[in-house]
Amino acid sequence: MRNIRYIIMQQPRHILFVPFLCLSLLLMSACGLSSGTDATISNVANSTHLYVLDGSISSPQSQHFVVFHPGDTHAMSLPAGLMSQDHQRIYTATPNNGQTTVLVTDATTGRTIRSLTLSGTYSTASYDYTNAVTSFDGHWLALREQQTTTTSSEFAFVNTLNGHVENITLQGQFDLDAISPDGSRLYLLQQINDAAGHYYVRLYQVNQHQLYPNVIADKSDINDPRMIGSGLTRQVASDGTRDYTLYIDTRENIAFVHALPLTGNLYLARCIDLPTGKSPALLRYYTLALSADGSTLYATNAALGVSVAISVADTAALNDDIISTTKFTSTPVTGNMQTLDKGAVLSPNQSTLYVLGTHGITAIDVSKGIFEQSYAPQQTFTGVAISSDGRTLYATQPQDGITVINVASGQTQKIIHSPAHAPWGIEWISQ
Repeated sequence: MRNIRYIIMQQPRHILFVPFLCLSLLLMSACGLSSGTDATISNVANSTHLYVLDGSISSPQSQHFVVFHPGDTHAMSLPAGLMSQDHQRIYTATPNNGQTTVLVTDATTGRTIRSLTLSGTYSTASYDYTNAVTSFDGHWLALREQQTTTTSSEFAFVNTLNGHVENITLQGQFDLDAISPDGSRLYLLQQINDAAGHYYVRLYQVNQHQLYPNVIADKSDINDPRMIGSGLTRQVASDGTRDYTLYIDTRENIAFVHALPLTGNLYLARCIDLPTGKSPALLRYYTLALSADGSTLYATNAALGVSVAISVADTAALNDDIISTTKFTSTPVTGNMQTLDKGAVLSPNQSTLYVLGTHGITAIDVSKGIFEQSYAPQQTFTGVAISSDGRTLYATQPQDGITVINVASGQTQKIIHSPAHAPWGIEWISQ
């Protein structure tokens, strides 16, 4: 296995246009939008709602989802947490004085579906996968006890459908990694506690209440299963049978994708090395996007000016490999570096990849493997999403709000007086 990796988600208002320009501008200003912004947003379908992750990255406990129609100040507030892959449920764990409240929330209505109290300190307010993970559909939720030592680790394994909780205690220092769709497998990271910070990928067999005896190793390097690196971003197969995590190590200037099967009898993984540049600090701009049919994974770093397409169609044999590399002019490195939320998105027809870098949004024609164009090259963003018709991009910046971009013309407009006050990313766009 790659031996470098460490762990570092009401009805809109309709503006009436009158012949008098001054009155028209006054009406649009009263709605909290500039005239250009309203012209862009007025074309958005009434059923479109943005699920915006709102709040400071330095205080994840205070974040929440704000749901609203672009151009409308009315909003629904939802607790931030782990969202099921179909975006219908949100799973939140909030600790308080040695107990933790777990909520399952309907993301479409805000209704609490289930609430239960656990003894212990657990939290979903984290930007990695080591403290809280769900299966792809949210049926299974695993939480790591925060008050642990280096000699033992405790986990709460929750069936979110019926509220059953299984407590798991293991000797040694373990972190969470992933859950199989049927909840029979819990993948963990076992810390070796050596000077270099190595660890192993392990499998806990939930139904048998024991660790699988062998370490999960890279099929191309089974003699050295040690790992070290930082989990930056992740994509999951639509059926939850595989996850792809992009890891970086700024100390060694290394980046790679770790492909992990969550089902089947192949207890191995696959690591695919990615291009790097001269500046390890730019590795944080790597992004992942998975094609709708699950056959191609795109790892792109606009700050380095490179995008690779990885074939992941052969899930049985783990023959994942880079099939093409697109190089383009990197985005300029100036000012403070941004922490990205969801930094890449594919167009609905799967032909164009939109990716964030140090500045602007880079569009890549993945069908031809060529650079298309840049949007808003003078701006910085932390998250990007696209409408279902592929005509509109939405980009977030906590200090600067939400920018609406017309894909055809490149025109950019801001949503003024947005109900999201510090938008860090867009989790989903409902239609």
